[in-house]
Amino acid sequence: MGRKLIFVLVFLFLMFPALTVDATTIIKVGRDINISKNQRVDSAIAFGGQVTVSGLVENHVVSVGGSVVLTGDAVVRGHVICIGGIVVRGNGARVYGRITEVNASSFFAAVSPVFYDDAETWSWLTDIIYICFLAFLFMMALMTAFLFPRPLKTIISTLEKNKVKSFFWGILGSLMIAPFFTLLVFSFIGIPLIPLAFSIILLFFMFGFIAASALLGKFVLKKVFRYHHPSLVRETLLGLILWWIIGRAPFYAGAMIEAVVMITGFGGVLFAVFHRDSDGDNRRQPAFPALK
Repeated sequence: MGRKLIFVLVFLFLMFPALTVDATTIIKVGRDINISKNQRVDSAIAFGGQVTVSGLVENHVVSVGGSVVLTGDAVVRGHVICIGGIVVRGNGARVYGRITEVNASSFFAAVSPVFYDDAETWSWLTDIIYICFLAFLFMMALMTAFLFPRPLKTIISTLEKNKVKSFFWGILGSLMIAPFFTLLVFSFIGIPLIPLAFSIILLFFMFGFIAASALLGKFVLKKVFRYHHPSLVRETLLGLILWWIIGRAPFYAGAMIEAVVMITGFGGVLFAVFHRDSDGDNRRQPAFPALK
């Protein structure tokens, strides 16, 4: 019954671009929301549209796939959540909650006028960002191997024993990300949890990729050296270097391989966290015992 109700609600939202949940809550799909200076609403939620506020919003302003514009007369007593857009705040706009902007494009939009029509400078900037990302990934891999060896080994073991299951878990988990965030937005209570949920999902992807790298490094070291002494740090770093080399393959082959590895790693984390171990008592065996 609960699933049918959710499907019916989603169908109604898609069929009617402008929909009000109650007298003062506005939800629009594929259209912009404009709250005038003398207008007072409870909440404003837009999917694929921009939210412009010049009046009073008692609770939350949410835009998924659009931007949020707060003019100088805007007053928002709750949170402002913007996913896939930017938040533009005018002088005098008052927001009593948190402003959360989940979008990296704001950085590029800010620096693009400086490097406009300068291909060489843009190439240099892209290389710098890529190097910084690689350095961050290597640093996180070292910290993970040093600080969380037990959960990392658990995920490595899961990937090693359940490669196909991990891949399908990763596909299923990736497909459920968008509906999951949609439910959080519609629940209202879950709106403040969106940044936390986004961070956890990103952490799972990164943790899975690090585990897949360690597994590749372990495989190569065992093949190259007859008497290989296990070293989680050495295996992880070697695996990251190898995945970086594989990712340089032409014709998008490397990018596709890396995408499959990331999805499989993500699925391995999900499988290690949520699966039940059928060893008699059928108790849950978490990959992160400290969080139990």
